[in-house]
Amino acid sequence: MENTTSWTRYLGVSLRPFSGHAPLSLILRGALQAAICIVLLVVGIRMRAEMRQLAAVDAGAAQLGAFLVLAGVVLVVLALAALVKIAVGILDLVPRTSVPGTVISISERKFLDFLPDVVNNALWDRKNNNVGLSWAERRRVRHELVIDTGNGTRAWTLRNRRKARGLLPGQAITVVASPLVGYVERIEPRH
Repeated sequence: MENTTSWTRYLGVSLRPFSGHAPLSLILRGALQAAICIVLLVVGIRMRAEMRQLAAVDAGAAQLGAFLVLAGVVLVVLALAALVKIAVGILDLVPRTSVPGTVISISERKFLDFLPDVVNNALWDRKNNNVGLSWAERRRVRHELVIDTGNGTRAWTLRNRRKARGLLPGQAITVVASPLVGYVERIEPRH
């Protein structure tokens, strides 16, 4: 849940990490990412030990060893990011907040759609000869829901199309969402 004029939004795009993702999905993705990073780190450490022995004889092995150290640093950063993802998912798993309000807008958003049309056309309107779909047609679609709560406006990212169906500007609803990442669990109509 975000205030539409807060620092967490820029050009209509949420700058909050993991915005709108389900907490359980964050936990599972984080666990998978951490596991992959740990396996690659273990393999890299073993390879680095072998490279030390070869470095005395071969200069190329020394360069490869330096590359493995750099790759190890990147993997540690990615593993830490995965742990943050898991922690945020766990903290956001159960608590929910209910926010009543009136729908101001519900709009379809795509990755980088805030860029000028010329730039978007250059980036996305290419045909892939193998599949027949342009890159633009394969971009993930999300919806941005903005409501007036009476105390200001709030915005959420809806990653599930079904939740966005049937919402119209002016409709009175209650949004039930997780407090940290703003995952919208359900939208209840108010009468």
